[in-house]
Amino acid sequence: MESLALTVAIIVSPAMYGGPLALTLSLWRKEKISRARLLAIRILGFFAFLSGAFLILQSISRGATIIGVIGVSTSALALWRTR
Repeated sequence: MESLALTVAIIVSPAMYGGPLALTLSLWRKEKISRARLLAIRILGFFAFLSGAFLILQSISRGATIIGVIGVSTSALALWRTR
């Protein structure tokens, strides 16, 4: 049971934490975002988008779908702000 909980945490955490964290990092003005921060936003946004899309497409449960929507929407917004 521990390995199942660990697997679920690995799958869900990028969507749950990566998207909002990437969005928070992208709230600075575009001119003041450093290259390291831009790289972190893109990596976090990419993984949050992928894991969120996975959770949405699998339609495991309503909670997983909501977490997937949050991950996809916040990561898409963060990636959009960096363009």
